[in-house]
Amino acid sequence: MKKQHDNTLNPACPWLTDFSSRHAGGKVGMRVYGKAGRGAARPVVVYFHGGLFNCGKIEDAAAIAESLAEHSIIACVDYPLAPKLHFPATVEVAFEALLWAATQAPELGGSNKHLFIAGDQAGGNLAAAVAMMARDRGLGIDHARLAGQVLISPMLDPGQTTPSMQSAADCPCRKAWSDYLGCVSNASHPYAAPLVSRRLSGLAPALVISAEDDPLRDETEQYAAKLIAAGVPVQVRRMGQGEGSPAKPSHSEFQRVAQTLRQFIADAK
Repeated sequence: MKKQHDNTLNPACPWLTDFSSRHAGGKVGMRVYGKAGRGAARPVVVYFHGGLFNCGKIEDAAAIAESLAEHSIIACVDYPLAPKLHFPATVEVAFEALLWAATQAPELGGSNKHLFIAGDQAGGNLAAAVAMMARDRGLGIDHARLAGQVLISPMLDPGQTTPSMQSAADCPCRKAWSDYLGCVSNASHPYAAPLVSRRLSGLAPALVISAEDDPLRDETEQYAAKLIAAGVPVQVRRMGQGEGSPAKPSHSEFQRVAQTLRQFIADAK
């Protein structure tokens, strides 16, 4: 693993690295935030940045990563965008990122016994899918475990059938879903559209965050309700109104979101 920055004293300065992905056909970039050096192994959070499958960039995750980096290791994934890469290859890349983090955790100063996945918007979709894949496939490393999943305004419903989505004046999600799914039949696969899944038991505990005026609000909260019904420990938080995703620093509730994430990670067993 290569490191291009020494952040021993500055957890907000990322280490630049990558991993080899057979599904992406090459290297996938990572930006890893957190204190290097000795001490107690920290939780490791694999974070998938926001956007709409066909847009967004790894830099969009910088603010949330920096807000968590004092007490955790945050690995942000520069996953390929649609339509260059689409389902199912994209979720396979996302799962490879989790396996990479589980393997590299000790070198990063983290613990693979306390792994988390997180993301917002399209990244929240990937985080939800990876939680299912971790349950279905395991992590393949002794004692490694997924301790939690964090879904911030995730894109979960390709049909865009919820009232909050249909009442939105303008939303580019339709094109994004088309680019990501590749073909219509993929819209029924639970790894592509977690909201349609009929098997949610056994998933890692979840923190699910929505926002009052977000078109993704209803599908976010519907998924939280389905997780609860399946017996998954879930914390649900609805944030107030703001600009864009609540994971963005421009949102009025960003600091509250960051504090909620820090507490969820600290409380995980």
